[in-house]
This record gives sequence, structure tokens and C-alpha cells, in this order.
Amino acid sequence: MKIANQVAMASTVRLSSILRTSIGSIALATILISNSAVSASEPRLPALWVQDTSQQVELKEEIRDRVQEEVDIAFGRTAVLLNGIVIALTFFPTAAGVAAWFLWAKLSKQTTIARQEIESLRYDTISQLKLLISDAETILGEIQHQSFQSDVETDLLLPDAQIQEFAPVNYSNYKQLLTAGDYAKQGDACFFENRYEDAIAAYNLALQIQPDLADTWNNRGVVLTRMQRYPEAIASYEQATAIRPNYPDAWNNRGVVLLELQQYQDAIACYEQAIQAKPDYADAWNNRGVAFSKMQEYEQAVISYNQALQIKNDYTDAWNNRGVALSKLQKYEAAIDSYDNAAKIRPDFYRIWYNKARCYALQGQTDLAIENLKRALNLNPNLCKQLAKNEADFENIREYEAFKHLITN
Repeated sequence: MKIANQVAMASTVRLSSILRTSIGSIALATILISNSAVSASEPRLPALWVQDTSQQVELKEEIRDRVQEEVDIAFGRTAVLLNGIVIALTFFPTAAGVAAWFLWAKLSKQTTIARQEIESLRYDTISQLKLLISDAETILGEIQHQSFQSDVETDLLLPDAQIQEFAPVNYSNYKQLLTAGDYAKQGDACFFENRYEDAIAAYNLALQIQPDLADTWNNRGVVLTRMQRYPEAIASYEQATAIRPNYPDAWNNRGVVLLELQQYQDAIACYEQAIQAKPDYADAWNNRGVAFSKMQEYEQAVISYNQALQIKNDYTDAWNNRGVALSKLQKYEAAIDSYDNAAKIRPDFYRIWYNKARCYALQGQTDLAIENLKRALNLNPNLCKQLAKNEADFENIREYEAFKHLITN
């Protein structure tokens, strides 16, 4: 009986070991319960052993089947648990990716909202600045309108002679000084209204009271130049430079009169005096170039025009005059470049297109000459027709019907 018990116990221990190794703690607990049931029925085993050995075998098989059944159940549960873990691990990256996507989408939305707010703020700021600029321009326009008389251009012949505002000097009699200044201002106002005789009369009264007003002498000379009273104008400029030797405007204006009188060397000397007093005097450099062109010294003329343009790059007359001098030197492409620069600044200046047409005609480029002459005629038809009829530079295209049609209609 002890042997049988030991055999049964040994079998049970062997099964427990196998099950512990295979399925772990869950299956082992199940087997121990079964073993307890077997141990509880031990008092009946001797009787069964005596009766029939085959019954014992059947009992063992029954126990084995039950154990196998419990093992299968435990293994199935473990498999389900493992499958769940595997599925969870499989879907974890996907879930993490989905969470990351939602986070990214939220951040993107917040970024978009922030950008929209910044853009809205920028738009509001720009709108406010535009309103401020508009108000400033309105105020500036009112100021400019009020000071219009002081900003009127005073071009003479070429843009040369210039009216200077009266600058009073110290004088012993204050009442007399004020009266001289008043007369000088009256003369300036009459000049701007083209009332030249009245302007001269006012300047004369001012100079009778205070004869050392250099600006008034200069302005008197400008009015006399407009009236083509050249000797009197020169005398006025001489008075201005006698009072103020380094007076660039008076020297330049005197040169303009001498240029009109075809006294080119004397005119150049006056321009050089003006340049010596004021090296960045673009008008004096341009006028010096005109004087050299009149003397057919075109290379010297180009040098003067280059100086004027270096000082004032948007100087239309200097670009145009430079083109004429280069054309005389037969440097046609460079001349056309000068005319093009002048046209960019002042496209409504007929002289530019007329001179450009002359340049193309000298090269035998009839179509371009006709095209530019048309533009000149559109801007100033009467004068351009008169000039073109006697223009020597158009001899190469004079027999073309298109040219004849332009100057006869």
C-alpha cells in the first residue's frame, strides 16, 4: 500500500513538474487541486488495487485526461493573454502615430491662427502708417501751395540765370533798410508776373536806397537779360560781382549773356569763375559745355557735360547737349544713349526726339529717323517742321516720301 501511494505521489509530482514547466503558476494551481482530490480518495485505493489492476490503469488515464484538459484550458487562456499582448504591442505604434498626428494638427492650427493674427496686426499697422503719410502729404501740399511764389522756376535761355532772394545786410538806418528790402521784394514779384519794366523800376528804387545789395543787382541783370537788354544786364552782373567777388550765380548769368552775344571765350571765363566759387555748380558746367560746342570744340564740351552729369545725374539738358556733341564727333551709339537717358527723365521734351532723329539720319537708318521725328512733331509740330526743312543732318533721308509727308502736312 505504501508502495502504491508512493507510486501515485511520484506520478503526481512528475505531472506537477511538467505542468509547472509548461504553463506556469496558473496550470500548477489547477493540478494541485486535482492532486488533492486524488489524495483524498486514497483510503479506497487498496480495495481497488485488490479488485483489478486494470481499474487502476483506467483511473490513471482519467487523471491524465483531466490534467490534460486543465492544461489545455490554462494554455488557451495563456495564449489568449499573449495574443492580446501581441495585438496591443502591434497597434501601439499606430496609436502613437495617430496621437502624434493629432498633436501636430493641433499645433499647425495654432500656428496658422498665430500667423493670421500677426498678418492682421501688420495690415492694421500699415494702414495706420498710410493714413499718417496721407495726412502729412496733405499738410505738405498746403505748405507748398502757400509758398508757390517762392518756388517758381526761373529758367533763362538754358536753365542758367537765377533770381536770388533778397538778403539784407547791416545798415545804419533800419527804416531805410526795410524800405530797400520792400522794393527788392516788389521787383521779384513783378519778375514772376512777367512785368519786367515794373521789376526794373522796383530794383532801381531799392538800389538807390541801398546800392550794395548784390542779390538785387543780380536779379536786375536777369530781368534785363529776359528783355534782351544785354549790355545793361552785363553791367548789373558786374556790379554784383564787384560787391561779392565769389558770387557764382552772377558769374554764371553774365556768361549766359556773353554766350548770346557769341563772345564764347569770355563766356567760358565767366563760367570758370562760377565753378571756382562753387565746384559743384552743374549749370555752370553745362553752360561751359555749350560754349565749347559753339566753338566746335566738342571733346571739351563732352568733358564739361560729364562733369555736370556727375554732379546732377538727372540733368536733362546736359544729357541732350552731350548727345549733340557726341553726334558731332560721329560717336552715334554713345549719342543715342545720351538721348535715351534724357528721354527717361523728360519724355515730353521735343528736342530730345528731334536730335535723336538727326543722329539716326546721319547713320542712314531711315525708319528710326522717321519714327523719332514723328515723336518730336507730336510734341511741337510747328517748330520741328520749320527746323526739319532746313536741317542739314536730314539730307540723307530728305527724298523719302515718308519724310516729305511729315514736314509738308
